[in-house]
Amino acid sequence: MEYAKEELFEVRYNTKLKKLVIKKPRWRGKIMRAMKAHKLITTASIAFMMFSILNMVMIYSFMKILQNI
Repeated sequence: MEYAKEELFEVRYNTKLKKLVIKKPRWRGKIMRAMKAHKLITTASIAFMMFSILNMVMIYSFMKILQNI
C-alpha cells in the first residue's frame, strides 16, 4: 500500500511523447530512502565522522597550545 502511494506522485504527463511517464528518482531521494532503511549504519557513520572531526580539532588546538609555550 505504501509503495502505491509513493508511485502515485511520481507519475507525470510527457507532452512530447503524449503519454504518462514515471519520474526518475533523484540521487538525493535515493540517499534519503537508504538512510531510512539502514538507520544503524547511518547513525554509526555519522557518529564516526563527528568524532573524527572532533579529534582533528582537538589535535589542532593542542598543537596551537604547544606552539605558544
